[in-house]
Amino acid sequence: MEKRIDITSYPAVNVLDLLLQDKSAKKNIIWATDTYEELGEGFTDKAQMDAGALLRRPELICPRIQKPQEAQAQRTRKKAEVFTPAWLCNRMNNYCDDGWFGKSGVFNTENTENGGHTWTVSEGKIEFPEEQSWWHYVDSRRLEITCGEAPYLVSRYDVSTGELIVPPVRRIGFLDRKLRVVNENTGAYEEWLKWTIRAFEASYGYEYQGDNVLIARINLLLTFTDYYEERWGQKPDEKLLRHTANKIAWNIWQMDGLKGTVPLGKPYEKFRQITFFEMFGMEDGTGPEAVPCRIQDWRRKTPLRFMDLKEEKAMGKKLFDYVIGNPPYQEDVENKGDRANPVYDKFMDAVYEIADRVELIHPARFLFNAGQTSKAWNEKMLNDEHLKVLHYEQKSDKVFPNTDIKGGVAITLHDKTKKYGAIGVFTSFKELNEITKKVSIISKTSIDSLISPRGTYRFSERFFSDYPFAMERLGKGSGNMIVSNAFTQMPEAFLQSVDNESGYIKLLGRIKSDRVYRYLKRDYLLENEYIDAWKVMLPEANGSGAIGEVLSTPLIGAPLIGAPLIGATDTFISIGPFSNEIEAENVFKY
Repeated sequence: MEKRIDITSYPAVNVLDLLLQDKSAKKNIIWATDTYEELGEGFTDKAQMDAGALLRRPELICPRIQKPQEAQAQRTRKKAEVFTPAWLCNRMNNYCDDGWFGKSGVFNTENTENGGHTWTVSEGKIEFPEEQSWWHYVDSRRLEITCGEAPYLVSRYDVSTGELIVPPVRRIGFLDRKLRVVNENTGAYEEWLKWTIRAFEASYGYEYQGDNVLIARINLLLTFTDYYEERWGQKPDEKLLRHTANKIAWNIWQMDGLKGTVPLGKPYEKFRQITFFEMFGMEDGTGPEAVPCRIQDWRRKTPLRFMDLKEEKAMGKKLFDYVIGNPPYQEDVENKGDRANPVYDKFMDAVYEIADRVELIHPARFLFNAGQTSKAWNEKMLNDEHLKVLHYEQKSDKVFPNTDIKGGVAITLHDKTKKYGAIGVFTSFKELNEITKKVSIISKTSIDSLISPRGTYRFSERFFSDYPFAMERLGKGSGNMIVSNAFTQMPEAFLQSVDNESGYIKLLGRIKSDRVYRYLKRDYLLENEYIDAWKVMLPEANGSGAIGEVLSTPLIGAPLIGAPLIGATDTFISIGPFSNEIEAENVFKY
């Protein structure tokens, strides 16, 4: 990849002091990452980023695609960083503009034939709806959350490949689009400069990690110089660069997105009790307070605290007209064996409070009322009449290369000014959506009410009486469930064949990767409603871990006349119970 971020060259070096400023803390931004801590004290996560140190080590500030593979993987694991490709940013910005203009293809048309992801720039001057004008579009305030290198804002290069995007008219960031509109509608230098600066003033982004904040700010500054040089054939002078860099330092700020404060400080409390150590000007060992982040409302010419933009404090007036982005998906875990908790749901809730229109890409399992997000949150989202799925992709690696997100990813739009109708039951197929809406008029019952809970088949007290050592073999945490390893751990109870099948039940399970049946005495089994009924059985956990895999094939499990009854270990769940084979067959086909 051609080098494109060099803080020792024009224009970044001229204004590096401004680009490092944290307007909220009145200090420099901090690293907020342990990526560089081996370099010494000035490079720890809480250390301020120093211009002198950076100029001595300029290679540290580079796009993520240029970082070593190990560093990339670490940042993906710890901070949920993923490459957001330019075509995805373009598609999502197009969705935004489709709504603003009331039609599609305003700035470009996406080309997806043969799996490609290119775009054709729309020719001619951009036309605006009667009720809107070009300056309304330029003044439309848009925010990219957790912006990283700011790919939704500006697109000097594709962050997933490093490919430069030239000329500027081919760029697809929402600030790039504003600058195209300014170019098409202004003539004199003073008018062009006025509206170009207004375009920057109406374009915002926040990010947690300091190196990303600096790269995003540099990308915006380089975008300004690119358009300036293309239009006027010369470089902007240092006074203009510093003026622009100051605007950028306000609008691209460092923040913990869930707290609204500068990262890594003590919890912010408005009326916090002063400590004994602080009373005498001494450190109390807990670090600086997490300063509330401030941003600038350029039209009102006043700074605002980000936490005051929330709905209950904003008095109905939202600063941002549109929010877009790719939030972190899960929290960092120190132990690789631990299961990471999701955080994207918290980001979605938080950002819905600061804007009426929010477009995000995130994991999609909640659309199926599944995954680690709470059932209450899933149901809240599925019943939200302002939420709409713009695009669903089952195979996550089609969107984020070499990234496996079980259940796929979705682009959603949450618009408080419109009612789309609750999602209810989600499917990515148009035909099934139409069927679902028709069926919901007849019945509100969902198929999930027919699905058995985990551990439907359980051992009776008689089993443990005859096999007192079973609990030790199966694991004390299993209780009385017939767990997945039961066949191999208790072969004396689970028989491969029996001479007389009367009094036995036939159980489906797995040994290694093979599906097998074993026989268990019926009085070793607690009764349940599925034993004497027809049902459809399928794996409780779907998938082997392969990226983009599809669901496993279900099996029909049912009692046969004169044959042993059929059940399953907790590897499988049952759908039913049904009174006849036809009903089970119909569900199997569905």
